[in-house]
Amino acid sequence: MYRIIITYTLVITPLIFITFNSLFNNDIINPFSYLITSTGYISLSLLLAVLFIPLLKNISYFFDRKIFGLSAFTYTSGHLLLYIVDNNISFKYLYTDVARLLYIQVGYIAFLLFLPLVFTSTVKAKLILKDNWFKIHRLIYIIIPLSFIHYYLIIKADYLLFIVYLIIFILILILKNRYESNE
Repeated sequence: MYRIIITYTLVITPLIFITFNSLFNNDIINPFSYLITSTGYISLSLLLAVLFIPLLKNISYFFDRKIFGLSAFTYTSGHLLLYIVDNNISFKYLYTDVARLLYIQVGYIAFLLFLPLVFTSTVKAKLILKDNWFKIHRLIYIIIPLSFIHYYLIIKADYLLFIVYLIIFILILILKNRYESNE
C-alpha cells in the first residue's frame, strides 16, 4: 500500500507543480509551450525511472514500475494533446507538421510504439502472452532513443539538459548490462 502511495505521489507532484507554475508564474510567456515541454521532460524522466528501479533492489520495494510506466504514457499523451490543442485542433496543420517535420514524425512513432506496452500492461495480458510479453515490453529500448531523437531535433541552442538525460540513460544501460551479466 505504501509503495502505491509513494509512487503516485512522485508521479502526480510534477503535474501539480507545472500546472500551478503555468497559472501563477508571470515569467512564462506561453503556458501551452511550457506545458508541452514540461510534460515531455516528465515523461522521459519516468521512462528512465522504469529502467532504473530494478537495478537497485532496495529501491524497488518502494516504487511500482507499472505505475511509472503508465504515468509516462499518460504524460506523453498529455504532451501530444497539448500540442494538438496548441495548434487549434487543426488536422490540416497537424498533417502538414507530420509530413514536413522530422521531430514530429519521430515523436508520433515513439507514441505509437508506446501503445502495445499500455495495452499489455495487465496481469491477464502477461499471463496470456507469456514470453512474448517480455518481447513487447522491450519496445521501451526503442521508445526512449526515439524520444531522445525527438528531443534533440527540437533543441535550438541549449543542449545541457539533453546531455544530462543522455548520460543518465547511458549509465542506466551500462548498469543494466552489468546487472544482467552477473545473473
